[in-house]
Amino acid sequence: MNPAPTIGVIALSGELDIGRRAEMQEALRLPAAHGAMLIDLSAVVYADSSILAELLRFRAEADRRQVRLALLITSRQLSRLVEYAGLSEAFAIFDARGAALSYLGETPA
Repeated sequence: MNPAPTIGVIALSGELDIGRRAEMQEALRLPAAHGAMLIDLSAVVYADSSILAELLRFRAEADRRQVRLALLITSRQLSRLVEYAGLSEAFAIFDARGAALSYLGETPA
């Protein structure tokens, strides 16, 4: 039986727009010690396409390093942004923290 991966959490909050792009880039760095990452966006009240570009960059790095990734999104506006951009299939997206952590803790088939 494989042990569950160590799950890291990156939480972003407030309004995520072009003015905070450098901050988003800094926050969305993949630590070496984790086999899975939860990007907690539950405290985001507004987001523009800047966050989508940063999430895609982060996902590419996670894919290269074989790190499992999940997004926690509770904002209707952010959910719509991801959906309208056609990215809802590109990420494992959850609206409940427990479900996201459970997904990340599962061993991939």
